[in-house]
Amino acid sequence: STNFTVFFIVMILAGSSSMGGSTTSGPPVPAGLPIPSAANKWKRMLECDEFVGARRSKHTVVAYKDAIYVFGGDNGKNMLNDLIRFGVKDKSWGRAFSTGTPPAPRYHHSAVVHGTSMFVFGGYTGDIHSNSNLTNKNDLFEYNFQNGQWTEWKFVGRTPVPRSAHGAAVYDNKLWIYAGYDGNARLNDMWTIRLTGETHQWEEVQQKGECPPTCCNFPVAVARGCMYVFSGQSGLQITNTLFQFNFKDKTWRRISNEHILRGAPPPPARRYGHTMVHHDRFLYVFGGAADSTLPNDLHCYDLDSQVWSTVIPAPESQVPSGRLFHAAAVIGDAMYIFGGTIDNNVRSGDMYRFQFSSYPKCTLQDDFGKFLQNRQFCDVQF
Repeated sequence: STNFTVFFIVMILAGSSSMGGSTTSGPPVPAGLPIPSAANKWKRMLECDEFVGARRSKHTVVAYKDAIYVFGGDNGKNMLNDLIRFGVKDKSWGRAFSTGTPPAPRYHHSAVVHGTSMFVFGGYTGDIHSNSNLTNKNDLFEYNFQNGQWTEWKFVGRTPVPRSAHGAAVYDNKLWIYAGYDGNARLNDMWTIRLTGETHQWEEVQQKGECPPTCCNFPVAVARGCMYVFSGQSGLQITNTLFQFNFKDKTWRRISNEHILRGAPPPPARRYGHTMVHHDRFLYVFGGAADSTLPNDLHCYDLDSQVWSTVIPAPESQVPSGRLFHAAAVIGDAMYIFGGTIDNNVRSGDMYRFQFSSYPKCTLQDDFGKFLQNRQFCDVQF
């Protein structure tokens, strides 16, 4: 005889994805799912050989396709203007092909990616070894990833004052430049230039709302149509406040810390020379100088719940030492941090990868399929 098995499966899945007040293990994983072993794990990658590119700080890092591009900075003796590349798949370093005239050696510049190009703006140039010809710049260079061509842009009309240690972001096909240091004072002005079209013209942005104080050496991150700025050097006004700038209405908003009264963790300590990146619904802050210390903890801000937490690294993580003036970028589900100034003013040539939390592949279909062949789970037999 033939047995026919009929069974009915009713499932109710419930869980919360909120990061509660005491959460310190980083981004949440849905209830009932195991945390992948690779989640929240730091790993030290292959160091960049000196013949490829020097150890450095005050440089920039951008991500394009499956590679990290490092430009400029200083090695403790000289300013740099080399462009080196780290392939995340083969985990190898090399010098990026380039042609044309690159920007002069510099540090505390900015670099962003738009389309198939990297745009480098401003920074501090000169001979730091002899302390001569030191000056801030307001030039803009485009590097084309496809053909390696460097091109300096020429402008019509007004231009931003030369500056270094500023913030830069891309939104709506425009480059946005914010604040920085002009050699005499910190700034908090904002300028934008369209990266498409034939006319290269800067426009000063009329900012509204609760603008941050004048500042420099701060990171910016773009998420959900907004630019976020956290801490930085602001003289006596330095704080650990997170500010949000809405690109469409050009309005600043100071993000309140009132939720701390509910028992949620406080924001990271005030600092400068740190990095901040956006991934999923989170902002991640790492490193910097915080009141004469160099912390190496990773902080996470949930854009939904507006709660800060400290990410606990996975076991066997190779956590980078504290540092400032490093640089960071995101490729896929990982953050890459390169270089920086570490203990005793030593420059680093290390690359670290931080694996974000990622949900494991759903196995419900395979698991329930096995029930068909298991008499233990039969509800009715004919």
